[in-house]
Amino acid sequence: MLQRLTLVMCVLAISACSGVSRTPDEQAINYALVEDVTARKLTDQCSELSVTAKQAAWRGYRSWWKRNGSLVEAADYGLSYNLVTLTDTRQETGARYAMGLTFDIIAEAEQRVAEILEGGDKAATCLDVMAEYRDGAMDLREDSKMYPLLVKLQQKRDAHGQDLYLKMSVIEDNANKKFSRSAYAVERMAKREGCVNPKVRTLKSDGPNEVLEASCADDSYLLVRCEWRNCKIQN
Repeated sequence: MLQRLTLVMCVLAISACSGVSRTPDEQAINYALVEDVTARKLTDQCSELSVTAKQAAWRGYRSWWKRNGSLVEAADYGLSYNLVTLTDTRQETGARYAMGLTFDIIAEAEQRVAEILEGGDKAATCLDVMAEYRDGAMDLREDSKMYPLLVKLQQKRDAHGQDLYLKMSVIEDNANKKFSRSAYAVERMAKREGCVNPKVRTLKSDGPNEVLEASCADDSYLLVRCEWRNCKIQN
């Protein structure tokens, strides 16, 4: 079972990084962010199956994040750097670019989770795959091509991160408007909840942590909190 799950994850990971139009850095950014969103979505879905699966899921994800979190943050820095470098003060262009990338990341992660959990005993599958996250089999360093690129991004973030985030804040202040990288995910989630023609606006955007509101055609609304592109509706 463990070998089969590892094979499925590896095949899907390769497909996520195979876009011919992406630079090596963009491939590494996509790889890390897809891995993180996949792990978070697996944790959420496994947590709904049983108490044992929930405990295994959170234990696995916490262990994985402890070892890989800094690389995920480096990938997010790389994405932010590309937004500022490619679009400069044209914030609406940056928002569309970010939403396009977010669409790809979320779609790939959802496909992976569906493949992993389809058929069979989902709770047992969760125990197996989250054990791999816990024990390091799913660590980002396992990809010998992407890992060095992520380490370089991490070094850039440590050296120049504050300069980049300051520039991003100036652009937002000048435009007097915030754009969210999670807007597409929230719109999609709202539609799944029966919200007709949702209008999404950002209430708070602080790096990877965002709070958004989706207003529906019937004047109802959904409040959604996102962390590293993993979004949950708030009760």
